[in-house]
Amino acid sequence: MNLTLIRYFMAVVETGSFTRGAERANVTQPTLSAGIKRLEQSLGAILFERGRSAQLTPAGARFMPHARLLLQEWTVARRELRQARPARQRLRIGYSTDLPQQRLAALLGGFASAHPDMALETLEQPAATLSRRLQMGRIDAAILPMDDDTGTEALALFRQRYLLAVPARHALAHRNTARIADLQDLPFVIRPQAAIMPAAERLFAAQNVRPRIIGRAESDAGLLALVEAGIGIAILPQWLDSPGIATLTLPELRDAHRIGLVWRDGEDTGVRQLRDFAAGHDWDAAARHPVIGH
Repeated sequence: MNLTLIRYFMAVVETGSFTRGAERANVTQPTLSAGIKRLEQSLGAILFERGRSAQLTPAGARFMPHARLLLQEWTVARRELRQARPARQRLRIGYSTDLPQQRLAALLGGFASAHPDMALETLEQPAATLSRRLQMGRIDAAILPMDDDTGTEALALFRQRYLLAVPARHALAHRNTARIADLQDLPFVIRPQAAIMPAAERLFAAQNVRPRIIGRAESDAGLLALVEAGIGIAILPQWLDSPGIATLTLPELRDAHRIGLVWRDGEDTGVRQLRDFAAGHDWDAAARHPVIGH
């Protein structure tokens, strides 16, 4: 039985007119009339008395409850089958705010393209917040700086190094390197939550050097903007660059964080697929193409 023809039939019944029935069914009247005729031929009975209004024949009146029931059963069956479809596996991934966001987005975008059956949910937050969410089971994996306490459920991805960023016209801009002693009393802008801050503070304290902190930002992008504007100098990740600044190495600041994929014990299929995909990602190639801005 052709359900489209039954819909034509019910459209005429409910509107009382072939013209209005065609409008409801969103077809032309000749198309609807031809469909009703095919339905009548299939049933071997005339369903309507043709006239100024479409009146049901006795056969049409007997067929109407069956037609309505057929459409209702089809709607129920389609809804149940759709609900029975296997749900896409959800994978919740967090990544730290002080990492190269565009590169991580490219990684996750590539993974999503390679695994269209995976429902990917991403979250950008500070590393400490992501670690708590991971422990509480609110995310399945996270990309963040690793330390000695990270544990075995982790995969190292790349190393993040840091440079001194100064305005393009700064007195240090022509140099390739700088010493910590060179920074005494220079205007400095910082991001207090940055992963490099504890190591930098220890180094400054050990050499009794006190930079003049004149600004704070919530993101590395904010620090970069302040340096570009000539407000102060800053320690920034190596991947963050801009024509408006110059970068110098700080030989005494040897800290370089390992960035890795961390997951909860008992990894599932989605985490395993992400781990394998990330392990094959060419991070060295990405590092050869610095990101402008953040």
